[in-house]
Parts: sequence; structure tokens; C-alpha cells
Amino acid sequence: MTARARRRAALTAVAAISGMVAASLAGCGGDGGPPRGVSSFWVKVERVNGEAPPPADEPLPANRGDTVDTWRFRVEARDPAGRRADFDGMVRLSVEPGAVIDVEADGEGVAVGRNVRLRDGVAVGAVHVTAVYGPARLWAEDIGYLPARDRPACSNGVNDDGPGDVLIDFPADPGCAFADDDTEEGGTFSAGASEPVAYALPRIADVQGGGSTTPYPFEGIQINTAAPQRVVVTRVASDGFYVTDLAGQDGGYNHLFAFNFNTPANMRVCDRLEYLAGTVNEFFGFTELSFPSYEIARAEEGEACEVPEPALLDAQTIADAGAMERLESGLVRVEGVHISKNFGPRPARDNVFGPDQSSCDLNGDGQVDFESPAEGRCANACSRDPECSEWTSYSARGNYKVTDGSTMIQIQTGTVSDFDPTSHRGRELGSVTGTLRNFSGGSLNWTVEARCPDDLVCDAPGCAPVAKTSKEACVRPRSLNDNDAETN
Repeated sequence: MTARARRRAALTAVAAISGMVAASLAGCGGDGGPPRGVSSFWVKVERVNGEAPPPADEPLPANRGDTVDTWRFRVEARDPAGRRADFDGMVRLSVEPGAVIDVEADGEGVAVGRNVRLRDGVAVGAVHVTAVYGPARLWAEDIGYLPARDRPACSNGVNDDGPGDVLIDFPADPGCAFADDDTEEGGTFSAGASEPVAYALPRIADVQGGGSTTPYPFEGIQINTAAPQRVVVTRVASDGFYVTDLAGQDGGYNHLFAFNFNTPANMRVCDRLEYLAGTVNEFFGFTELSFPSYEIARAEEGEACEVPEPALLDAQTIADAGAMERLESGLVRVEGVHISKNFGPRPARDNVFGPDQSSCDLNGDGQVDFESPAEGRCANACSRDPECSEWTSYSARGNYKVTDGSTMIQIQTGTVSDFDPTSHRGRELGSVTGTLRNFSGGSLNWTVEARCPDDLVCDAPGCAPVAKTSKEACVRPRSLNDNDAETN
């Protein structure tokens, strides 16, 4: 081949490649316009309880789950270019944080449970929400749900979405949102969220819920510590710490235990917390904050300690479950009580208890089996008797009973290492101060846990001679010579 022929062949090849590239580029949609179909949802909360949404600097109070708020909304389907999409289907509505109770649709719209149908890409209606707090947003998501009343595809016993899928009906087929879903195909999972609706962060009293259980179980939550709230550390324990919100003392429920798994570093009684967050749990009836994060405002030597004085537990308060709930995790005190007279390691026989004979572990396996008639009857009989403190409970958890002869409550004095309660059974204690802990098992649900030797007043070794004020008891002021002082 001549040089001219070779150049002609090369030019022909380049032209062919250029043509293929041009055709490929043209096939990428350059002439077909932007891609269409639903890509996201535009969500707007237009009214809250009939009013304009609250401004960020004037938030609504945190919703504790005992009231229902109404949010008026508008949802529009959008394509990738941000234009309204031609979408006629259901979207799932949710609020984060919080819970959606149900949805109402305006006009010809259709609402089913927490789902609303868009027509021509638009839905307008109202959503009822509860347990909402902090900056909360309304979410809309296409989960592929198309409800039907008569023989829906997701409960007809037939594989409706092609031979490549061998899964049939709800819940086996992941394309079925519910049993009344009329399509076994999944949605686009396109989603959208509104601008935040301003609610306040929950206070400690909100987390406690004003009752026996929290309205925010298993939620990771930030607690309101900003003014006027003032959160003070009342106890530093081996497994966490206790705090009281001084702004909530009139209504109660203003105390909380934070389960830290160990003693929190560089924290002391009288410190304030400027930030507190964690996961809320109910541990056998005891509200606690697990895996806490916190920022300490340190109380230095010479500063006034703000720990409140303990609440006195009299017979009327101890008998009132609601009054005790208000004081859960708070600093309390019992006076005029003595350790139960029958308190010792020997097994009780025929429900007869003696000074050294109050164990209901009759078979010696280390625990009381309430499924066993003999052990169960023994434990119940001891629980009813103010002068009986069951030994197995003490050997397992350090709890033992004190009484004034009729009213009884458990105490825990393991932090007073020199005091032996068994050798002082039947003897009077001047007072016992500590944090109040709840445990839902059995009939004696409340325990006063002493924080340090200052909290136990008696004439025995290890006890304090007189009760100290909360400004002094168990308080260790910081100084420049502290071994745990920070160096950077």
C-alpha cells in the first residue's frame, strides 16, 4: 500500500470512530431532555394546631406523648429537574423525632393509616402527631404501597411480579408493604422532608413523663439543660451519676439516673451539666439514660453547692406510688427507723423467722425460686412482715429492710464500708439519706441508696454522728492540688 493509501485508510478509520462517539453521545439523552419520573418529594408544614409554624426562638413545649398536635401539610412529587412529577400513588408519612398517629386527606385525596395518596403529583391534608420534640420534620417516602379492598395482590396466593421472583404475598415478598397492598413491586423509595418545626428539647421532667414510664423509650435524646433549666449532679456512683433539675422542683419528676457503666471521670457532686444526651430506657420500672454524653460545668472550691435538701419519706409518701414516682432518682431521707429484727443467713422453716434466720433460699442454690411453693410462700411472708429482711436479697444486691414498726422500705448502705447491718439488726438508725431507686419486681419496689458515709447517721462504726446539709454531705470540693485535676 502506498503512503497516500495508508493516509486515506487512517482518515476513514478516524471518521468512523468520530461517528460512533457522536452517536453514543446522542444516545445518552442529549436530544431527549432531562430524565423524568419521581425523584423526591417537596414537603411543607403549613399550619401547626391552626397557627403558623412556631419560630425557632419561640418553640412549642416538647410533646410528652399525652397530647396530639395537628400539622397541616402539602406534599408534591418532584422529578430530577425539580419540576412537579406526574405521580399518582401513596406515600408514607412519618415525623422525626416523634410519631404519626394518622393522616387526613383533603378533597378527593385518600388517606390510609399513615399513608396519603398523591393525585397529579400533589397531596394536601393534616397529620396528627405526638411525642414530638426538638427540631422535628415531616417526611414523605414512596414505599410502593397501593391499598386495595378486594383480593389485593399481596394476599391472593399468586406470584404477581413475574417469573423471576419466586416470593409470594406479604410478608414473604419484600415488595409488599402490607397485606392489603395491591402490588408486589417495591416503590422508588424517593423521599423528602419539610423544614424543621420548632419544639423545645425535653426537660428531665418530660423524659420521666409524669408517670411510671417514659414517653420516649429507646430514643436517643438530648435533654434540655439551657436556662431556665439548671441540672445539678447529686450523686456520682460506681455505675453512673444522678442529676436534679432545680427548675422542676415544684412539680417533681425532675431527677434522673444516667447509666455510665462506670464512675464518670472528673465529675463531682455539685457540678452542673451544660449538655446531657443519651438513650432513654426503662430498666424494670426505673427510668434511666444509657450511654450518656455530657459537658460539665465544674463546681470549684469556694463556690456554693446547689444540691437541694433531701425530701423526707414519711409513711404517707412511702404508701403513695405516685408521690414516690415524683421522687425517683432524687435525694431522699428516712428517719426514725430501725433495721428489721429478723435478719440472718439461716434458712427459715415453715415461714418462721428469727434474728439469724431470714433466708428463703431453702434449697441453697443462691436464689429464691418463686415458682417453688415453699420458697415463694416464704419470700412473700417475709415481705409482708416489717421485722423480716430477706437474706438472699441482701447477699445478692446489698438491700435490706428498715421499718418504724409498720411502714417499711429497703435501704442500701454498701458505700459505708465500715458499717455491718447484720450485727446491728433491730437497732435504730438516726437517719438514712440517699438516692431513690425503683425496681418493679416484688412488693418492696423502692430502695434508698446511701451515697457515702455522711448519709448514714447512727452510733455504730462507720456512721456519721449527725446529719449534714446537702451543701456538705458527700461533697468533695475541687482544689488546685487535686490528683485528677486536668492538665491541658
